[in-house]
Amino acid sequence: HELRPAGTAPYQFPSVCPECGTPVVRLEREAVTRCPNPACPAIVRGRIAHWCSRDALDIEGIGEKLVAQLVGSGRVRGVADLYILGAEELANYERMGLKSAQNVLKGIEASRERPWPRVLYGLGIRHVGNTIAVTLAKAFPGAEQLGHATAGQIGEVYGIGPEIARSVADWFSLADNRYLLEQLARHGLQLSSTSAGVSGTSLRGKTFVLTGTLPTLSRTEATERIEHAGGKVTSSVSSRTHYVVAGANAGSKLEKAQQLGILVIDEQELQVLLQSDG
Repeated sequence: HELRPAGTAPYQFPSVCPECGTPVVRLEREAVTRCPNPACPAIVRGRIAHWCSRDALDIEGIGEKLVAQLVGSGRVRGVADLYILGAEELANYERMGLKSAQNVLKGIEASRERPWPRVLYGLGIRHVGNTIAVTLAKAFPGAEQLGHATAGQIGEVYGIGPEIARSVADWFSLADNRYLLEQLARHGLQLSSTSAGVSGTSLRGKTFVLTGTLPTLSRTEATERIEHAGGKVTSSVSSRTHYVVAGANAGSKLEKAQQLGILVIDEQELQVLLQSDG
C-alpha cells in the first residue's frame, strides 16, 4: 500500500465476470482476476480472434466485429465451428455480403494447411506463445505425442520451464480440449508435422532406442550417426525416451513405446533427422 500515490483509493476488482456473471478467480502469483467459465462469450471471442490472428491460423476477413456477431448469434461456440460455416449464412451477417463471405471461406480453407506449430500456438494454451509453440512442436511432432507427454517429459525440453510444462499438460488432460483436437483433425487441420523437431536443430538432448532390423543401417552405424549428431542411444524404453527407431521384427520395445506414447520412427525418418543436423 505504501507504493500507492497519496489520495488514491485501492482498485477493487469485480467479484463476478461482467460478461457472464461467473464468480472470478485469482490464480496464484497473479495480480489480476480471471473468469473461469470456458463458455463465457468474452473468452470465446478472444479464443476465436486468437485462432484467426496472423501468427496463428492467419484467417483473413475474420475481424473482431464478425467474431462478435458469430459468437453472439450462437452459431460459433468454438474454433472448430468455423469449419462448418457456409457462404450463404455468412453473407447474412452485418457488412458481409456473398463476396465477402466467400473470401472468408477461402481464408478458412487456407488455414487447413497451416503447419503444426501454428496450430499449437492457435490453441491458446496458457503461457504458450509462438516461440514456445515452435519449441514444443520440434520436440513433439504432433498433438498425439504432446498429449501423451507428462509435465515432467515436457519440462525436459530445453527452454520449457515447469510452469509452462504444467500448463500444457493440464490443457491436454481436459476432455473438452481432447474433443476439440478430434474435431480439428476431422476438419483437416495439421495436427502433426513430419519436419517438427527436425528443421534447423541437432539431436542434442534427444534419447533414442533402436529395435528391430533397419533396411540399410546396422545397429552400430545408426548408433554412431545419432551420437555424432549429439543424440544418445539407450538400450531400454522409458518415459525419458524421445524416439524409438523401429525396423523389421521389432519386439517388446516397440510395444512399450506405443504404451508410453513415445514417437516411433523408421529408418527413413531417422535419416531426415540426421540430415537436418548437417
